[in-house]
Amino acid sequence: MTFSPSYWTFWDAQCAILTKLLSALLPLDPECQLYTICPYRSDVNKSLQSLQDCSQLVALDVTLENTQFIAMNELQRVLATCKNLQKLSVSCHSDVPSDGFEYLVDPNVRLPRLRYLRVRGLMLVNYTLPGWSNCVDWDALEYLETTDVGFSQHVERPEMTHLRSLTLSLDMLDASALDEQRLMSSIYRLPKLEHLSGVCSTRMVLASDLLKYRGESLKTLKLHEDSNYSIIMARCFPSEENIRRLGRNCTRLETYAIDIGAGADWPWKLFSTIAESLWFIIHLELNVELLATKRGIQPVQVILTSVQEIWNFLWTNIARVRKNESHIISQPRLRTLKISTKDPSTDTMHFAARLSERDDLAAKGHADVVCLELEGLEEKYGHGPLEDQHRENFRRNLVARVEKGVTSESQTTWDDLTRIQARPLGTTLSEMAE
Repeated sequence: MTFSPSYWTFWDAQCAILTKLLSALLPLDPECQLYTICPYRSDVNKSLQSLQDCSQLVALDVTLENTQFIAMNELQRVLATCKNLQKLSVSCHSDVPSDGFEYLVDPNVRLPRLRYLRVRGLMLVNYTLPGWSNCVDWDALEYLETTDVGFSQHVERPEMTHLRSLTLSLDMLDASALDEQRLMSSIYRLPKLEHLSGVCSTRMVLASDLLKYRGESLKTLKLHEDSNYSIIMARCFPSEENIRRLGRNCTRLETYAIDIGAGADWPWKLFSTIAESLWFIIHLELNVELLATKRGIQPVQVILTSVQEIWNFLWTNIARVRKNESHIISQPRLRTLKISTKDPSTDTMHFAARLSERDDLAAKGHADVVCLELEGLEEKYGHGPLEDQHRENFRRNLVARVEKGVTSESQTTWDDLTRIQARPLGTTLSEMAE
């Protein structure tokens, strides 16, 4: 049994990691690297204890409760003794504020190889404290994801020059505390920024000089506004002129995600402008807010057929634009279209249209359209009827919703889905393992 120097050992630390595992792997490959997930558990401190002084640990994803002070101390020791850590993700499981998270890092700790930093949770990081300010080599950091708007005070420092990806989520922050002008000026000072996600509002970005200064370098721009309805903020939808300006300034853009509003009909003029201005786009995400309609008029339904209709419209119009502009390759670059809905009174639904993997069908713009919730359920339990009646009722109800926009009388909620299909932290794992 042999391992390459870049071999990664993935270990979901549901219990303390066995030191014998590394003892067995190291003789086979001294350069073996360890990536570990420590999900929220009452005994997560035991998992963290086993990681101390582990020189093979290069990536760590840990979720804590703000009252787990023993686990916080163990994590602090891990960060102090694992100098080869390259990727770190720390999340707060609770929305209750705690100053304890701010002191996870000792002021004398250094993480010289850290390139990926993901911190989520209220008051999780205070960048002005000596611990976090000193431990990270900010000039070398390439990926930052945080819920703390206070980061803008740090990126104003001239040495933060290698950041390529920034995700800022404000789901736990009162919008009134946000200094939009300072935030935007901080962001467009990042000279190598390629991926920007979650920056609160379309209006903020389009009203700033961000596109002027960083438009040519941006490959990913996700402007989904916050979906936490406890925050009072008017949702801002991009206008057709906004889209045209984006197309003129962001010519390398590959992934674009925005909020749109839909009432009695889909905003076809906006879709047409997207096709005309962003004819080079590869991945498009639309977060749909269903708007109020006149009495007796039904709003649009986000179902499989409507997603297919939008895909066909975009593909046809992008192909027309590319042909009219005499592009060498007239076939659109569009590969995926994701559409989600979110409303205070309904559940979230996620759909995806993916360009066919068959070359002959892809050339004609054929896409496979799926509901991601249903796809996940079928991956776990199969495509046929389920033996468990509760799960089968849920499956039937979900199929009816995605195909016809209706539900059965015995409705099962998304909370039931959470209990039925408890997924591991796969999203973060795949991101950090890239």
